[in-house]
Amino acid sequence: MGLFKKFVNQTRKPEGFLGKMMVSSMNSGHARVADWGISHLKGIEPNEMLELGCVGGRNAAELLKKYPSVKMTAIDYSQQK
Repeated sequence: MGLFKKFVNQTRKPEGFLGKMMVSSMNSGHARVADWGISHLKGIEPNEMLELGCVGGRNAAELLKKYPSVKMTAIDYSQQK
């Protein structure tokens, strides 16, 4: 399997050095659309939130900035951060 294919396969369950690179690229690559979506959360004050498939936790962190008193549970089956 070539390096490119190994890197692309990291989208499933990031692991190791290539996984760390994938998490970083997903967090930065999805940031604008995630921020756009978060900006549309108006008129709500949740007590709890569940973030599924959070990988590096970037979106969970942004949601905590918007709702600092919320109880956040972030779950991902990858150990990569």
